[in-house]
Amino acid sequence: MNNPVFLSGLNKIYSKFDIFFVDLWGVVHNGIECYTEALKSLKNIKKDKKIILISNAPKPNISVKKFLNSINFSKKFYDLLITSGDLTRFYLKNYYKNKSFYHLGPNRDKSLFINLDLKKTTLNNANFVVCTGVNNNKDSLNKYFYILKKIKKKNLEMICANPDLIVHRGHSSEYCAGSIAKLYEKMGGRVKYFGKPYKYFYEYICDVLKKKYKKNINKSKILVIGDNLNTDILGANNFKVKNLFIAGGVHKAEWNKKNINLAKFIFKKNKNFKINYFQNELVW
Repeated sequence: MNNPVFLSGLNKIYSKFDIFFVDLWGVVHNGIECYTEALKSLKNIKKDKKIILISNAPKPNISVKKFLNSINFSKKFYDLLITSGDLTRFYLKNYYKNKSFYHLGPNRDKSLFINLDLKKTTLNNANFVVCTGVNNNKDSLNKYFYILKKIKKKNLEMICANPDLIVHRGHSSEYCAGSIAKLYEKMGGRVKYFGKPYKYFYEYICDVLKKKYKKNINKSKILVIGDNLNTDILGANNFKVKNLFIAGGVHKAEWNKKNINLAKFIFKKNKNFKINYFQNELVW
């Protein structure tokens, strides 16, 4: 088992890597505003390295870019942005052409389906279901039992466009599509997940990079930076690349409320996840 290394600053190791896969929510911003120190780090990395933002947002990257612009996170901080929505679209376009689907999720995610040869329909007429999240940020999972029972009765496959379970928006938390999908699985339903931590998401990203930069990607030169053990760090483990865990993100309450020493928390979690480096927040 490796021993996680605490980093006083990313500058201590950044020269070892050429490509940085950086999570957004919890690392770069909190859903409302960007973190100042994180932006400083990205600015320094971008001088001579590649920054690939990877997100479990259930929509195409162009929609996420618009949101990033609204919180003053400009294109100068990264080279590419690839989302679980991009991979979902790729899959739907290639394997579900001309089929009808039922959308379980908010209307704000409708950009996921633009220019796909698919027909949005009612649950009774659907061939499959696409889940992008809760309809209202304050919804509890109990609200979805009834619709999931109906989906299960029809034995429909669910496409989950965001494997995240929860996300923090400012100081509040909300359920993501992953929580609904897991509930459906517990009921015996069939689910396909697109995004972190699944290996094929990282393979898809590397295929995009290979086509763009016309060269093979050296996995030993990739560093994944993320705040979620179950998606970012597990994803890095599944893809067998190094990682930097930002402990002050989605897991902060887990160790902060219990007054657990940060290092002790990291080493405990390292029994189930291979953590290479860690910081409380992304700091250069």
